[in-house]
Amino acid sequence: MTQDVLDSVLITVGSNAILLAVLGFLCRSIINHLLTKDINSYKAELAVQNTRLQVSYGGIFEKQANAIIEIYASLLELELGGQSLREAKQWNAYRDQIRGVVNQYHQLRVLLPEELDKKVLETLTSSHNILTQSTDGHTPAEFTKNFEKAKDEALKEMRKLLSVEANSFVS
Repeated sequence: MTQDVLDSVLITVGSNAILLAVLGFLCRSIINHLLTKDINSYKAELAVQNTRLQVSYGGIFEKQANAIIEIYASLLELELGGQSLREAKQWNAYRDQIRGVVNQYHQLRVLLPEELDKKVLETLTSSHNILTQSTDGHTPAEFTKNFEKAKDEALKEMRKLLSVEANSFVS
């Protein structure tokens, strides 16, 4: 009888252990499946959000690059205009040109980083100084050089932002 009880206990413990092992394996498999499913759906959601951010930031960076290029083109026009002030008619046209560039600058400055914003403003101030100093039909070379220096400083900052090597261009 003791042997029968011992066999019965061993069979019961063994079968319970096997049953628990099978249940543990099934629970682990179900939990792994649910976690993998959640992780994969989370990865897919992150990939969608990442793509949206890349598209939206790409648009902002493109707008910023276009703003920088437009402002630089306007600064070049101001530089050329400031070098050829000889008559009152030209003086008035240059004043109007400065106003146009300043208006453009104020519309686009939201896209400019603070450091570039300051440098562009310094350049525009230099162009205004050329205007005020050339009322006698002669532009002092010092003001033209100050403008060129301010423009070149703005250009360096623009190249940094656009990831263009400063050494790859001849100034």
